[in-house]
Amino acid sequence: MKKAFTMLELIAVIVIVSILSVVLLPRFSDDKLREAADQIISHIRYTQHLAMIDDRFDPTDANWAKERWQIGFWQCANGDWYYIVGHDLDHGGGIGSDESAVDPSDGKHLFTSNACAPADDESGSILITKKFGITSVAMSNACGDNHYVAFDNMGRPYRTTLGADAFDIVSNRCEIVFSGDDGNFTISIEPETGYVHLTDINL
Repeated sequence: MKKAFTMLELIAVIVIVSILSVVLLPRFSDDKLREAADQIISHIRYTQHLAMIDDRFDPTDANWAKERWQIGFWQCANGDWYYIVGHDLDHGGGIGSDESAVDPSDGKHLFTSNACAPADDESGSILITKKFGITSVAMSNACGDNHYVAFDNMGRPYRTTLGADAFDIVSNRCEIVFSGDDGNFTISIEPETGYVHLTDINL
Protein backbone atom coordinates (compact mmCIF):
# COMPACT_ATOMS: atom_id res chain seq x y z
CA MET A 1 0.00 0.00 0.00
CA LYS A 2 1.52 3.38 -1.10
CA LYS A 3 1.56 6.37 1.24
CA ALA A 4 1.16 9.86 -0.26
CA PHE A 5 -0.13 13.33 0.55
CA THR A 6 -3.80 13.92 -0.01
CA MET A 7 -4.96 16.88 -2.08
CA LEU A 8 -6.24 18.53 1.09
CA GLU A 9 -2.82 18.23 2.76
CA LEU A 10 -1.06 19.72 -0.29
CA ILE A 11 -3.44 22.66 -0.35
CA ALA A 12 -2.88 23.23 3.38
CA VAL A 13 0.91 23.29 2.86
CA ILE A 14 0.62 25.76 -0.05
CA VAL A 15 -1.59 28.07 2.03
CA ILE A 16 0.85 27.98 4.98
CA VAL A 17 3.87 28.69 2.75
CA SER A 18 2.02 31.60 1.12
CA ILE A 19 1.17 33.13 4.49
CA LEU A 20 4.75 32.77 5.72
CA SER A 21 6.14 34.41 2.58
CA VAL A 22 3.83 37.42 2.99
CA VAL A 23 4.84 37.79 6.64
CA LEU A 24 8.58 37.17 6.28
CA LEU A 25 9.56 38.93 3.03
CA PRO A 26 9.12 42.48 4.41
CA ARG A 27 11.22 41.42 7.37
CA PHE A 28 14.10 40.45 5.05
CA SER A 29 14.09 44.00 3.61
CA ASP A 30 14.00 45.42 7.13
CA ASP A 31 16.93 43.23 8.17
CA LYS A 32 18.98 44.28 5.13
CA LEU A 33 18.56 47.99 5.89
CA ARG A 34 19.27 47.47 9.58
CA GLU A 35 22.37 45.43 8.73
CA ALA A 36 23.57 48.28 6.52
CA ALA A 37 22.92 50.84 9.27
CA ASP A 38 24.68 48.70 11.89
CA GLN A 39 27.76 48.23 9.70
CA ILE A 40 28.08 51.89 8.72
CA ILE A 41 27.55 53.09 12.30
CA SER A 42 30.20 50.62 13.45
CA HIS A 43 32.71 51.93 10.90
CA ILE A 44 31.96 55.58 11.73
CA ARG A 45 32.59 54.79 15.39
CA TYR A 46 35.75 52.92 14.42
CA THR A 47 36.95 56.02 12.52
CA GLN A 48 36.28 58.10 15.63
CA HIS A 49 38.13 55.57 17.80
CA LEU A 50 41.20 55.68 15.53
CA ALA A 51 41.22 59.48 15.71
CA MET A 52 41.05 59.43 19.50
CA ILE A 53 43.96 57.02 19.96
CA ASP A 54 46.09 58.55 17.18
CA ASP A 55 46.31 62.30 17.81
CA ARG A 56 47.79 63.82 14.66
CA PHE A 57 48.20 67.42 15.87
CA ASP A 58 51.53 68.91 14.76
CA PRO A 59 52.05 72.66 15.35
CA THR A 60 55.08 72.65 13.04
CA ASP A 61 53.06 71.43 10.04
CA ALA A 62 50.50 73.79 8.47
CA ASN A 63 48.76 70.83 6.78
CA TRP A 64 48.58 68.51 9.76
CA ALA A 65 44.75 68.44 9.66
CA LYS A 66 44.86 66.32 6.49
CA GLU A 67 46.10 63.47 8.66
CA ARG A 68 42.90 63.31 10.71
CA TRP A 69 41.06 60.02 10.47
CA GLN A 70 37.97 60.36 8.30
CA ILE A 71 35.23 58.37 6.61
CA GLY A 72 34.16 59.32 3.11
CA PHE A 73 31.20 58.28 0.97
CA TRP A 74 31.70 58.18 -2.79
CA GLN A 75 30.26 56.81 -6.00
CA CYS A 76 31.93 54.18 -8.13
CA ALA A 77 32.53 54.80 -11.81
CA ASN A 78 29.33 52.85 -12.50
CA GLY A 79 27.27 54.97 -10.08
CA ASP A 80 27.24 52.51 -7.15
CA TRP A 81 28.05 53.81 -3.65
CA TYR A 82 30.94 52.84 -1.37
CA TYR A 83 32.91 54.34 1.50
CA ILE A 84 36.48 54.39 2.71
CA VAL A 85 38.12 54.99 6.09
CA GLY A 86 41.60 56.49 6.26
CA HIS A 87 43.78 59.57 6.55
CA ASP A 88 45.90 61.55 4.09
CA LEU A 89 49.31 60.91 5.60
CA ASP A 90 51.35 62.15 2.66
CA HIS A 91 49.13 65.23 2.13
CA GLY A 92 48.66 64.15 -1.46
CA GLY A 93 45.00 65.12 -1.59
CA GLY A 94 43.72 61.56 -1.50
CA ILE A 95 43.63 58.43 0.61
CA GLY A 96 45.45 55.40 -0.73
CA SER A 97 45.09 51.79 0.29
CA ASP A 98 48.20 52.07 2.48
CA GLU A 99 46.63 55.09 4.26
CA SER A 100 43.34 53.33 4.96
CA ALA A 101 42.15 51.65 8.13
CA VAL A 102 42.22 47.88 8.52
CA ASP A 103 38.93 46.27 9.50
CA PRO A 104 39.55 44.34 12.75
CA SER A 105 36.89 41.78 11.79
CA ASP A 106 38.65 40.46 8.68
CA GLY A 107 42.05 42.20 8.48
CA LYS A 108 41.21 43.89 5.17
CA HIS A 109 41.59 47.57 4.26
CA LEU A 110 38.42 49.68 4.33
CA PHE A 111 39.31 51.00 0.90
CA THR A 112 38.70 50.59 -2.80
CA SER A 113 39.25 52.78 -5.84
CA ASN A 114 36.28 54.23 -7.71
CA ALA A 115 36.45 51.21 -10.02
CA CYS A 116 34.93 49.39 -7.03
CA ALA A 117 36.84 46.19 -7.69
CA PRO A 118 38.53 45.57 -4.31
CA ALA A 119 41.94 43.89 -4.31
CA ASP A 120 42.48 40.76 -2.23
CA ASP A 121 43.52 42.82 0.81
CA GLU A 122 40.61 45.30 0.45
CA SER A 123 37.17 44.81 1.96
CA GLY A 124 34.16 44.17 -0.25
CA SER A 125 31.82 45.04 2.63
CA ILE A 126 32.19 48.78 1.93
CA LEU A 127 30.42 48.39 -1.45
CA ILE A 128 27.07 49.39 0.05
CA THR A 129 25.11 49.40 -3.20
CA LYS A 130 26.24 45.91 -4.09
CA LYS A 131 25.88 44.52 -0.56
CA PHE A 132 22.80 46.37 0.74
CA GLY A 133 21.11 47.99 -2.26
CA ILE A 134 21.92 51.56 -1.18
CA THR A 135 21.30 53.84 -4.19
CA SER A 136 21.79 57.29 -2.67
CA VAL A 137 23.81 58.93 0.13
CA ALA A 138 22.99 62.53 1.12
CA MET A 139 24.63 64.61 3.84
CA SER A 140 22.90 67.46 5.66
CA ASN A 141 24.25 71.01 5.61
CA ALA A 142 25.81 70.47 9.02
CA CYS A 143 28.05 67.86 7.41
CA GLY A 144 28.82 70.31 4.61
CA ASP A 145 27.70 67.84 1.94
CA ASN A 146 31.40 67.33 1.39
CA HIS A 147 31.51 63.54 1.37
CA TYR A 148 33.90 63.29 4.33
CA VAL A 149 33.45 63.42 8.10
CA ALA A 150 36.63 63.58 10.18
CA PHE A 151 37.25 63.35 13.93
CA ASP A 152 39.79 64.90 16.30
CA ASN A 153 41.54 63.36 19.30
CA MET A 154 38.52 64.17 21.49
CA GLY A 155 36.14 62.39 19.14
CA ARG A 156 34.52 65.60 17.91
CA PRO A 157 33.27 65.58 14.30
CA TYR A 158 34.57 67.89 11.57
CA ARG A 159 33.35 68.46 8.06
CA THR A 160 35.85 68.59 5.24
CA THR A 161 36.56 67.85 1.62
CA LEU A 162 39.26 65.43 0.61
CA GLY A 163 42.60 67.21 0.46
CA ALA A 164 41.37 70.31 2.28
CA ASP A 165 43.85 72.27 4.40
CA ALA A 166 41.20 73.37 6.90
CA PHE A 167 38.54 71.39 8.72
CA ASP A 168 35.43 73.04 10.18
CA ILE A 169 34.09 71.64 13.44
CA VAL A 170 30.50 70.42 13.18
CA SER A 171 28.31 72.81 15.19
CA ASN A 172 24.92 71.16 14.51
CA ARG A 173 23.75 67.59 14.21
CA CYS A 174 25.26 65.98 11.11
CA GLU A 175 22.74 63.72 9.34
CA ILE A 176 23.52 61.25 6.57
CA VAL A 177 20.55 59.75 4.73
CA PHE A 178 21.01 56.39 2.99
CA SER A 179 18.30 55.43 0.49
CA GLY A 180 17.53 52.26 -1.41
CA ASP A 181 14.71 50.54 -3.21
CA ASP A 182 13.37 49.13 0.07
CA GLY A 183 13.40 52.38 2.05
CA ASN A 184 15.88 54.68 3.77
CA PHE A 185 17.56 55.34 7.09
CA THR A 186 19.34 58.27 8.71
CA ILE A 187 22.55 58.12 10.73
CA SER A 188 23.22 61.15 12.93
CA ILE A 189 26.48 62.40 14.42
CA GLU A 190 26.07 64.81 17.30
CA PRO A 191 28.25 67.93 17.64
CA GLU A 192 30.83 68.12 20.44
CA THR A 193 30.32 64.55 21.67
CA GLY A 194 30.49 62.88 18.26
CA TYR A 195 27.80 60.42 19.37
CA VAL A 196 26.80 58.30 16.36
CA HIS A 197 23.32 56.78 16.23
CA LEU A 198 20.41 55.70 14.01
CA THR A 199 17.70 58.38 14.14
CA ASP A 200 15.26 57.23 11.48
CA ILE A 201 14.40 54.20 9.33
CA ASN A 202 11.58 54.04 6.79
CA LEU A 203 10.54 50.93 4.90
